[in-house]
Amino acid sequence: MEGPKLELSGGNLPSSYKLISEADMEEEAVSRPKSLVKSKPASPELDGADEKMLPKEEKVEAKISPNEKQNGDAKLDIGELKSAFVGLTKEELMKYANDPFWVRLRWFLFITFWILWGMMLLGAIMIICAAPKCDPPPPKTWWQKGPLAEIERDLEAEEIRELKDEGVTGVILSWPEDAYINFDETHDFIKSLNKYKDQDLNVIIELEPGSSEVWFNKSENKDAEFNDYYIWMKDKGVNTDGSRIPPNNWLTVDNNSSWIYSDKKEEFYYAPSGKPQLNFRNQKVIEIFSSVLKKFLEYGIGGIRLRGVPFLLVDPLFRNEEMDSKATSHVLTEYEFYKHAKTENLDELGELLKQWRIIVKNKTENGPFMAAEDLRKIEAYKVNNSLVVDLPVQSHLCAKPNLNVTDIVNVVTSIFNFSEITWPLWKCHSTEALDIVTYLLPGTPLIKQGTPIKKELLKIRNSPSIMRGIFDFRSVNNKTVFAFIRVAAGNPGILVAFNPTDNRVVVDFPEAIEAVTKEVTVQLFSSNYNESGIAVNVKQDAHKIPISPNSAIVLSYVPSSK
Repeated sequence: MEGPKLELSGGNLPSSYKLISEADMEEEAVSRPKSLVKSKPASPELDGADEKMLPKEEKVEAKISPNEKQNGDAKLDIGELKSAFVGLTKEELMKYANDPFWVRLRWFLFITFWILWGMMLLGAIMIICAAPKCDPPPPKTWWQKGPLAEIERDLEAEEIRELKDEGVTGVILSWPEDAYINFDETHDFIKSLNKYKDQDLNVIIELEPGSSEVWFNKSENKDAEFNDYYIWMKDKGVNTDGSRIPPNNWLTVDNNSSWIYSDKKEEFYYAPSGKPQLNFRNQKVIEIFSSVLKKFLEYGIGGIRLRGVPFLLVDPLFRNEEMDSKATSHVLTEYEFYKHAKTENLDELGELLKQWRIIVKNKTENGPFMAAEDLRKIEAYKVNNSLVVDLPVQSHLCAKPNLNVTDIVNVVTSIFNFSEITWPLWKCHSTEALDIVTYLLPGTPLIKQGTPIKKELLKIRNSPSIMRGIFDFRSVNNKTVFAFIRVAAGNPGILVAFNPTDNRVVVDFPEAIEAVTKEVTVQLFSSNYNESGIAVNVKQDAHKIPISPNSAIVLSYVPSSK
């Protein structure tokens, strides 16, 4: 009789156990000590049965085969064993380290990575270079930096050197004769220009293009070639006293008729300044003055300023001037009685001046092309909404004897907001406090020869915040103080305050101007500023800044991040 045997589906294993009878097995179970018998745990989770020797997906199932149960034999069916993936060991990897295939593959991947990385870097650089950029603000020219000085007499070399040392960037000299006369380098005025060149000081020449007597005699004598060089009109009849009646009611600023009668030609000629006016509706006259400009510029002139610009063109129909409704205190024989819309600031002026502006810009290094008078009708000096004159003069800021904050705000609003002038010429020869204001407003200050210039004020003026910073102004402290700020990105802000009243005031600047922070540093104040505890380069509480009567103070601050 065969003994019992264990059959495994995984293969035939040789039996190696001793046969034990059932009686012996029962006797041994009874006699075994209880200490060796383990009690069943209360919970199957406490006996470690829940421990998993293999991952869930690799559980091995053993099944008892129902077949072949003879003589106690049992057949267990064990499923296919699945082994977990295990990587190569270091020793196994090293066997392939020097394999030619893997060496080539590593080098290929290494080179490919750096090529792709370099291409991405190059692409990023190209994107940055090709992206549209904000152009930096153009640097200010010498005539924008200023100040400019008006010179009324011939200066010695030492005086010119002093102007240069004080910080003046250019001077304005007036040509003393008829602009249309012939001259050369031997002319005393032209020779004097060398003194300014020696000091590297720019010169602006002031010319009067409107009047000349060079061709008047020929025109008056009815020379056909020069007949239209001037403006001629027949009279409107004869007065009871035998005098000729002018063609219309045009007046000079001296309340005289703008027309003068010529007995030779028996006609009136137009002379608003007392001298015969050239006819700039004649293209030949325009070209002649263009030649005059070119000749002056050949002597190294840095810029041109024209005098009498508002009067260069008149109404071609010679209609009468209309009454100004605001002139209630004047009579019809007075200049102020009329609007002067037919003789001053005509709309065609812009096109006329543009021709000469182009010549000046082409013959100089972006030198200024200026007008000497205040431009009351700024639109007449624009072409395609662009101003054709540089540094339009603004003198009415200091015109009133009793200036108040409302007047200042109205003037500044008119200049920068209504007229849209970005960089005017401040002609203001009054008080030291107003000089501080005009030096630090957008624009160029115009001074007279001999006017002292504070080095500290000039240093502040040349700072980035003044030269290219934004500008905001307002009246503060119940309209008792005019204040404005100038600030450029990355630079300290500049706060200027002017008290034109006769009373001392204390201003809370952060409350009045949001951009101002709670702490400011004193940079400069006018000589009539008299407040204890206030000193240059000393920090102050911006919430309580005292300002003496009729004085000005300049403060710096760190711009708010808001």
